[in-house]
Amino acid sequence: MKRSFRYLLFGLAAIMMVAAISSCEKDGGGDPGTDDNDALFESILKEYVESTVVPTYKSLAEAALEMRAANEALKTTPSDETMKAASDAWMTARIAWEISEAFLFGPVGEQALDIDGHIDSWPLEKDAIDAELENIAKAMEEGKPGLTGKEAWQMDAEVIGFHVTEYLLYRDGQPRPVGDLTPAERNYLVAATDALVWDCVLAYVAWVGEANVTAEMRTVFNENPDVVAHLANNPNYNDFAKRLTTKEGYSSWGDALSEIAVGAGEIADEVGATKIEAPYAAQKTEDVESWYSWHSLHDYQNNIQSIKNAYLGGFVQKEDNSGYSRPAASLSAYLAQANPALDTQIKAKIDECLTKIAAIGTGDLSFYEVVRDQVNKTQVDAAVTACGELATLFSSVEGALE
Repeated sequence: MKRSFRYLLFGLAAIMMVAAISSCEKDGGGDPGTDDNDALFESILKEYVESTVVPTYKSLAEAALEMRAANEALKTTPSDETMKAASDAWMTARIAWEISEAFLFGPVGEQALDIDGHIDSWPLEKDAIDAELENIAKAMEEGKPGLTGKEAWQMDAEVIGFHVTEYLLYRDGQPRPVGDLTPAERNYLVAATDALVWDCVLAYVAWVGEANVTAEMRTVFNENPDVVAHLANNPNYNDFAKRLTTKEGYSSWGDALSEIAVGAGEIADEVGATKIEAPYAAQKTEDVESWYSWHSLHDYQNNIQSIKNAYLGGFVQKEDNSGYSRPAASLSAYLAQANPALDTQIKAKIDECLTKIAAIGTGDLSFYEVVRDQVNKTQVDAAVTACGELATLFSSVEGALE
């Protein structure tokens, strides 16, 4: 996620929605704003944490470790096979990250541990990357180890994270020929991946607490003392799941539950306004996220899938997961009783966003090509509008939780 445009201003959007929702009837589940809903809201938050957030960050941490193993194999034994494994591992980890972005109100956010800014900033600082590669090559010529993961973790966000590893692995939507990677690039790739691994594991540990992850995860978390210190220096974001499920620091259960809607609304707005509309309007391909792998439209759809998981509950990476059932307790289930019209609108708009973002690639185009060639404007505008409307709908949820 780009570091700017981080917070959504809901005021105007809320005013726009008043007329649409003021006539909606509220029935069942207790009257919003009363103590009758406290136990219900608590159960929704518990389900949200246990069935959506925790599995998502666990999957991300595991995918990052697989990426580390694949990139280390590529470094030591470069071949077509290890290159394919490394690029596939990057893609798996990337999906796991993008499907978490509806939860950026927690430890990962800019106002907290800023894992988001550290792991997912773009555009890259290409000149700085080239200079670092020169330094690595020189060090290696002198028999020195090159860049280490601990050094990489301290570097500027624009030269590490998902997008520098993507840059080292991909060109024009395809994995690079293995012979194109220099020893310095393979060194940089492994060091940057170590930094990424620590950030992904940090996100998981920060949400659930170090005592509640596996011994392997604890070992990885403690590999870098600076990572451990970063969490220790921000105790309000340690074991954040417990804070959310006990409403610690929140004025009410409704206030805590509104985090789900705020997080969903913010990423919906960002997908439309920042990730899609801004680079297209400016005709700047360098501002297209994930443009080396041409994975942008999948990124954006995964962001919307993150919203769907947050709202409906559970952890679904793709909607074709046959036999999967959403949990009974969710924000959607509550609104289906408290404000059924709004719930119906939100669910329909989520699916509309997924469909319209996919349509941007009409003609089997990547978003990079769409921006570069300034085509499919109708589809771009439709997707931007749908995302903005989804953000507006989520801005109306807080009123039902007071």
